[in-house]
Amino acid sequence: MRYVKSLLVFLVLFASFNVLAATGGQVTMMDEGERVQLEFLGKDLLRINDNSGQGYMIMRDAKLYTVMQEAGQTMVFDLSAMAAITGGNMEESSVWGDEVREVLEISNTGSEETVAGIVGEVFTMRYVDSRGTTQSSTMVLTKNETVVAMSQSMHEMTKLLIQASNTKVDKSITEMEQHILGKGYGVLKLDDGF
Repeated sequence: MRYVKSLLVFLVLFASFNVLAATGGQVTMMDEGERVQLEFLGKDLLRINDNSGQGYMIMRDAKLYTVMQEAGQTMVFDLSAMAAITGGNMEESSVWGDEVREVLEISNTGSEETVAGIVGEVFTMRYVDSRGTTQSSTMVLTKNETVVAMSQSMHEMTKLLIQASNTKVDKSITEMEQHILGKGYGVLKLDDGF
């Protein structure tokens, strides 16, 4: 469950309106110093491998599952069903939690940065957190087809979690979709944590 929570904030960043993932791929990304391997095909098939090699999360047939090995047995958990059960008990109505309540501005700095061999454009985002404090983040965005296709797959996964938990889509998610991902970008880097 920690794995799902740690990715949830970043999954929302990968939402995309206009891009269809016509191809598949395999990528490795860093999340708070840990490597996360993703495999995707189109926008409806996604697999996220656990670093321990003990399990993985999979999206298929509009459902999310976690597959784990425990004492020589394979266990499969329906994450969509689990989210539906716990959704009413969430403290916050936003999947962002304390991170982003409102996006104030997203601007291109005019700089470029290469991440994992892919050139991206550096953007800054000013936002208000749940405590009402204005914060800023630096993002490296790209229109690289593989990154954007991965973004579409991860967006589908995020939508499934939101729908299953009956959580209202926060305004900041819509703003991120419009300002970044609706323009055909994918996220290569977010500050130093991702």
